[in-house]
Amino acid sequence: MSVRFPLQPVMDVARNAVDTATTRLGQAMKRLMDADRQLQTLLIYREEYQAKFRDSIASGIDNARWQNFQRFLAKLDAGIESARAQADAARELAHRAQAEWQHQQKKYKAYGVLAERHERSQQQVTARREQRETDDRAANSYTRKSPPHRAR
Repeated sequence: MSVRFPLQPVMDVARNAVDTATTRLGQAMKRLMDADRQLQTLLIYREEYQAKFRDSIASGIDNARWQNFQRFLAKLDAGIESARAQADAARELAHRAQAEWQHQQKKYKAYGVLAERHERSQQQVTARREQRETDDRAANSYTRKSPPHRAR
């Protein structure tokens, strides 16, 4: 009968930590993708709006419309900067979540190496015991079958 791996409870905790870190990494990556998508949408919208603004300038616009375009572009630029800051923050969070996930994976794998060593050790103990039992049976069988030794 093999001995249970003594660090199994610690390994279970490490596995749970990996699972938690994996979940957090997934959430962080989703936030990053959402923030990047929002930033790209705003950048594309700004390009389209600016193209429309240039077309309006080429065809001639009045001063009030010019000011409205300028104010809207300024607000759009502020929104873009805010979205860029959110994307940068999400990127940093994703990098930290990835580093934490890698750290937890490394710990879990280290416990896995210890568990494998323990298992190999238990297999060696079992193999030696089985070999000893086989040798004992063979020796007993030999002594039963061989004629008794006579003293000379």
